[in-house]
Amino acid sequence: MIRGMTWAGKRQLQYLSGLLLFVGIIVFILIYPSLTRKPTCFDNQKNGTETGVDCGGVCSRMCSADVSEPIILWSRAFHLTGNIYNLVALVANQNHNAAVQSANYEFKIYNTENKFIGRRTGSTFIPPNKQFAIFESRFDAGENTIKSVSFEFTPGFSWIKKEPTLDILPIKVTNINLGEDKESPNLNALITNDSIYDLPAFDVVVILYDINNNAINASKTHLLSLDSNKNYPLLFTWPKALSSDPVVKDILVQINPFTTSF
Repeated sequence: MIRGMTWAGKRQLQYLSGLLLFVGIIVFILIYPSLTRKPTCFDNQKNGTETGVDCGGVCSRMCSADVSEPIILWSRAFHLTGNIYNLVALVANQNHNAAVQSANYEFKIYNTENKFIGRRTGSTFIPPNKQFAIFESRFDAGENTIKSVSFEFTPGFSWIKKEPTLDILPIKVTNINLGEDKESPNLNALITNDSIYDLPAFDVVVILYDINNNAINASKTHLLSLDSNKNYPLLFTWPKALSSDPVVKDILVQINPFTTSF
């Protein structure tokens, strides 16, 4: 018993103590889950095995410090016909097990006077451990002759852990044959899927190189699917003669790894 305290004061002290205890219990109930919550890859905190905020460790998203930016090997405008050009960039991703689901990009086009005449934007996936082509078709240069093209990715895309499973699948391109018609050339090939998986829609790009390893033209075709143990003929065409004789025919099979389940 506290000496000198009136009965009313004692009652008030009891009420206050009870209130404080009640508030303490409520606060404990509210903060206890956050104190005991397991770290996740979506809590905006660097915790658990993460090497950055919600990236690295067990998270599927990779930290920027752990990946290399894609390398732009070259970008070109290939004359198609009249004032129409195809824009192509060849890119290399040197990250063995990292890919991007959606990366925005921009082509900038310049004429023979080095004057900017237009741009073309889009988005693409970046496959792991692979060279791939970004193909923008039928750019209208108007009355200009294109001299050069620049290409760059828009910063801010997210790298995701993705093993290069597609690279080890038995998907082959054979019977590559450039036709005899020099004025309206065409290239035939056969793509075969000897894997156990059905493939979703994908692009196939061919790039032709001359004896000096300069890219002289390119073409693209789109397949809606390619089932397991099936093959499909590929046809690439150009409406005018090539600028020089192609020595190397590089065919790139471009399957989006984020559209497959393997």
